[in-house]
Parts: sequence; C-alpha cells; structure tokens
Amino acid sequence: MFYEQFLKICDERGVKPTPVLKQIGLSTGNLKKWESGSTVSADTLEKLAVYFGVPVDYFFQSDDSYSDMGISDNANAVSKVYYIMKSHPEIICSILNGSTLSTTELYRIANYMGCKVAYLNPDISESTLSGEPDTAQTESYLTENEQILDILGRAAANKTYRCMQVQISRIVVSNLEKLGIGLKDILELNLAEKKICDLFDRSKEPAKIAPFNCSDIFRIANGFRTSLTYLFTGRE
Repeated sequence: MFYEQFLKICDERGVKPTPVLKQIGLSTGNLKKWESGSTVSADTLEKLAVYFGVPVDYFFQSDDSYSDMGISDNANAVSKVYYIMKSHPEIICSILNGSTLSTTELYRIANYMGCKVAYLNPDISESTLSGEPDTAQTESYLTENEQILDILGRAAANKTYRCMQVQISRIVVSNLEKLGIGLKDILELNLAEKKICDLFDRSKEPAKIAPFNCSDIFRIANGFRTSLTYLFTGRE
C-alpha cells in the first residue's frame, strides 16, 4: 500500500520517485525494498510527509473497507492494526476494542447529538424501539462529550461500530458547515485529505471510509476555536 501511494503522489505532483529520495537524503535503493513490501521507518515517513505537505497517514490510505477488522483488546493484535503503527507499538497496546453499545448508551448519544438511534446504528429499526430506556439502569461516569471521544478513540471491530464512528463524524462536519466551515477550511488543518473528502461525500457508505479520531477532533476544535459541545451537538 505504501509503495503505491508513494508512486501516486509523485505522479500527481509531477515528480520522479528517485529525485525525491535524493532530495530528502535517502538511498534510491529504497524503491526496490518498498516495492517488495519492506517496512518503512517512521523517520522516512516523516520526511516524505514534510516534503509533500501531507499527513503521514496519507501513505497508507486506500479505497478498501475499514470494517470487520476483528481487532481485540489483546496487545498481540498489533499486526492487525493500521500499518503505520508498526513504528509505534507502544501506542496501540492500550487501544480498546470497539464492538457495540447498549441501547441505553445509544439513546444517550443520539439524544445528545440530536439524531435518531437508527442513524448511529442502522441495524436498529426505530419501529422496534418502544419509549425511552431507563437511563438509571446504566450509570455512566463519563460526560456525553467524553463518551463520544471514547467511541471515536476505539478500534472498530465490526461494520456496525465503524458506521457509528463515521455517522458521529458526519454530524461534526454538519455542525462545522453551520459555521460556514467547509471542506477547504478543514483541509488547511493538514488532516488526512481522503478522510475529509469522504466524510463530506454523503453518498459514500460508512463502511468504506474512515471516521475522525480523537486527535482530529481536538485539532478541529483548536483550529476553529469551537467547543466539543458545539462540534457534537451544534449548540453551545
């Protein structure tokens, strides 16, 4: 994946791979290694990202589905996690599995964000939900904002959870649009271009795109001086 993305951006920018490597002080022999699937070091990724002016994760984007990764809480699942994390295994050791939320938790988040439960979880039909759940049955020690960040910070283990993360991200996009903040404005924060473009394209299936993560949310909040409450609800 990295090698194809590297060739792609070279072609888009009208440059040849060999001169690029020379300009950033790398051996041109790396091309053959990358073509054969050799791991790229974090230092090399950082140099390439700076040279092309893109986020590091640009080099690991694809049109493949992000769902059904089968990630567990076990730190030994490192090999199944995003390829770039090989350079930083200490980060993923504490990543939690994202698989499901209870109906009560879904109601809480949906009510807070101003959407239907079925919007967050398409596997649930609104017609099957009768009344409001007893929120006292499930006490949460997290605020709504904290719970949403927790949802976005987990590794989606199935299609349903990935869909929920994407739909939450799309609500954030909609709330930003209310402030007149559009695609070009968000891209200026140097977030992953493909991710942002996909989130603005409502015709794309959630399972085929990536959601915002916690770092994205904080960068957006800081970049546009907006609160987490506004990003998630459209209200101050």
